[in-house]
Amino acid sequence: MMSALQKQSDEPLARESLSNQAYFRLRRDIMSGRFSPGEKLKLRDIAAELGVSPTPVREALARLVADMAVAQLDHRSVRIPHIDPERFSEICVLRIDVEGRSAARAAEIATADQVAELEAIHDRMIALKKARDFKESFAENQRFHAAFCAIADMPLHYRIAETLWLQIGPLMNALLVHRPTTLPRRHPHHTLLDGLRQKDPQLARQGAEEDIRINAEPMLAYLRNPEGVAPALSAG
Repeated sequence: MMSALQKQSDEPLARESLSNQAYFRLRRDIMSGRFSPGEKLKLRDIAAELGVSPTPVREALARLVADMAVAQLDHRSVRIPHIDPERFSEICVLRIDVEGRSAARAAEIATADQVAELEAIHDRMIALKKARDFKESFAENQRFHAAFCAIADMPLHYRIAETLWLQIGPLMNALLVHRPTTLPRRHPHHTLLDGLRQKDPQLARQGAEEDIRINAEPMLAYLRNPEGVAPALSAG
């Protein structure tokens, strides 16, 4: 079976800045939930899939170890780390603050074109969810959050958000089974988008925070009792 990384690697990487390109591609895949907690990544397999030598991949993996996105096993492989409930809770608190502030700032400066682009990302996410392509739907959700944080034009906030996404991206796979048990009548993304259209920072922040909290609930339940949480029947 073709791996998710192979699907993203239709063409070999260009020779220039191979280490950077490998790093950013792997980072994107981790943030969007393409790998699962505990999954082992072998240097030579990644190099073959990306069409490069092992050296730039080794350098990229070393940077990801420094980011705490992967754990070093030996000089040939790394593993996606597991995360405990306490760490996940702390990350969620930080995300609510950082992404909430970013959404509020984005509401002050977003252009109509930027709002339209965000809406298109959300629409793709919903279409993928309806098609039951949940992994790609999760990837679009991460793109949505990255996009409004980028609109905010606060580089330090964005860098912190990226670090947090790297920590929890692999957990998104658990949402394939454990979904939110209660859902709002209206998707929080729409609340955020309304805030951007209306130049209402508080409304935009409300949407960002609600979206994080809704998805945190089943994750915490799963992390606290991985064997005892029954899959939710909601389509999410």
